[in-house]
Order: sequence, then C-alpha cells, then structure tokens
Amino acid sequence: MLEKNRLAYLDLLRGFAILGILISNLPILAEPPFSMVVHHNDLSSWVKLFSLFFISGKFFLIFSFVFGYGFTILLASSERNGYDAKIIFFRRLFGLFFLGILHATLFFNGDILVTYSLLGVVLYFSRNMEDSKLFKIVVLFWFISLLCYGVLGIISHYSLIGDPNLTARMIEESMNGYSGSFFSAVIQRVKELSYTFPFILFFNWPSAFFMFLIGLYLGRKESLANPELLFERFKGKWVWIVLLGIIGNSLFSFGQMKETSYLVSFLSTSMLAIGGVCFALIYCYALYQFSKSENFILSKLREAMKKAGTMSLTNYLSHSIILSFIFNGWGLGLYGKLKPEIALLITIPLYGFNLVFSSIWRNYFSMGPFETILRKFTYWNK
Repeated sequence: MLEKNRLAYLDLLRGFAILGILISNLPILAEPPFSMVVHHNDLSSWVKLFSLFFISGKFFLIFSFVFGYGFTILLASSERNGYDAKIIFFRRLFGLFFLGILHATLFFNGDILVTYSLLGVVLYFSRNMEDSKLFKIVVLFWFISLLCYGVLGIISHYSLIGDPNLTARMIEESMNGYSGSFFSAVIQRVKELSYTFPFILFFNWPSAFFMFLIGLYLGRKESLANPELLFERFKGKWVWIVLLGIIGNSLFSFGQMKETSYLVSFLSTSMLAIGGVCFALIYCYALYQFSKSENFILSKLREAMKKAGTMSLTNYLSHSIILSFIFNGWGLGLYGKLKPEIALLITIPLYGFNLVFSSIWRNYFSMGPFETILRKFTYWNK
C-alpha cells in the first residue's frame, strides 16, 4: 500500500515522467553523438522526428516541477517532525550530488542528479520569496531557456563545419570506448563530459530552475491536493495551448532536422521553450484525466505507475545501468549497432520491468533501494 500522506497524482507524474526520460536518454546510451550517419535510414529519421516533437524537452520539465513541489513537502515534513529543514535538505542534495557523480562517470554522462543538487541550493534560498518576485524570475529564466535553446540550435548544426573529419573521429572514439571493457567505457564517458556538461548546462539548467520555482509556488499552495481546481484555471485556454505546442514543437523539430541559416536555426530551435512547456502541461492534464479512469486495466496500470513514481530515483538509475549493459562492450555490446527504430523498442520491456519490479518491491518495502540509501544518508543521525 502507498502511504496515505503521499499525493497520488504527484507519484503518478513521477512514474509517467520516468517513461519519457527513458525514451529521451536511450539514443544517447545506444549510439555515438552526432550519429545520424550510423545504421540510419529514412525510418530512423522519422523516429528521431517523433522523439523531437513529442519527447525532447518535455518530460524533464515535468520531473523538475515535481522536484520543486516535493521540496515543499520535505520542508513541511521536516518542520512537523522537529528537524532542521535546512540540514535535512542540504544532506539530501549532497546525497543526490554524490549519486549523480557516480552515475555520470560509471553509466550515463547525461546525468540530471548533479543539476538538481546544485540548482536545489538556489531553490532552498528561494523558498520564502514573494509570489510576485517568484513569477518574475520564472519569466526571466523561461526567456533565458529560449535563448539557450537557440544557441544550441546553432551549435548542433555548425560546430563541426571547421573540421569535416571531426564527426567521424568522435564516432570512432565513442565506438572504441564503449565497445571495450567497463574501464574503457568509463574513460570515454569522462572524456565526453567536456561537451555533454555544457550541453546540459544550456539545455537543462534554465528550464529546470523555472520549473522548480513553479513547483515551489504550487507546492506552497498545496495545489495538487485537488488538481481539478488547478486545471480549472486553464479552462477555455486549451485550444491555444495545443496550437502553441504544435507550432513550437514543429519549428523546433524542423530546426533539428534541417540545416538552414544561422538565424533560422536559432529561432526554430528556441521554440522548444514554448512547445516544451505547452506539451508538458497537456501531458499533465491528460494524465490527470487518466487518473480518474475507472477502467479495470487502466486502473491497474495507474497503480503500477504510481508505485514506479515512488521509486523514481531507483528506476531512473536502473535505466542507465541496464542500458549500459545492453549497449556497452562489457555487456551485450550493441553500441552503435541498432537502428533507432529498433533500439526504441527496448523502452517497452524496460519500462514494463520498472512497473512490475516497483509493484513487487513496494509490497514488501516502504521505498526503493536507492531511495532507502538516500534517506538513510539524509537522516543518518535522526
């Protein structure tokens, strides 16, 4: 049984976001960077287009919102139990940072835990900010995210023009590194941090932070205690949200799939700041409607997703560990050998494993394995 004091919809959001993050991260773990030249065909391009339009830049927004909202729950819980909320939260951030460093070096250099731990420091000092000031900072960082996406759009198309052999050399290095031993994969992963971390800095940080603040704002008002009232605010606006989402994500996808001018690349890719937020909101609303379904099969799926959400840290890390085994040389050695449309199918059994494992585990334990480790560190002398 899930704890009675947990917000069921918040856990459902976590469980749903984990699926989208899995789909987003799989190509990075499956093949070399700048790959669209290795085992790709026309169908591969359509798969990439699908991912860009529906997945990229949407689900980590939801997860970041959940992190900000969960922060308010942690503060309230700490105060209710007589703990120093600052010490508890900063221990948690340090635990996430340590897990993130291990995760980034051993399994996946696109790790998001380090980002959350560092931005979480700023989130803590924003906890008592007035709503009006909070709203202004949200708008500011949303605009910064728009600029950062635009810059990445330019870089993704033109950074390698000066050296036409650079792409081939990077692909060869990745193939050799990840197709070798566990140690060689770690060395390659650390080498790639020189460009994966700047990408994360531009792509994730501004967007994650303004979603932290939105989560903080709604968490202070306990808005998810009754999501119906929250979504009621958007009544009459959904047509515009859907329209903006389609336009924004279409332009973003176009900017990633076609090489155009510097200006067009900047403008089109920057539209993810609009399309991503709109689709994330639509997904959240659709998930809320799903949460009200009385269909037997859907209700069972919903409960499994909730339990997966209560173990989101464990499931997130398990994705990287399992996919590293599948693709790296120390495991099955499939790195760079599968077409994207084939590799994408791996998400089905892997997410299914998350649902089944989480459901079984939660029948016997109050939290997931990595959640237990993080909690014991956070409350080690309490």
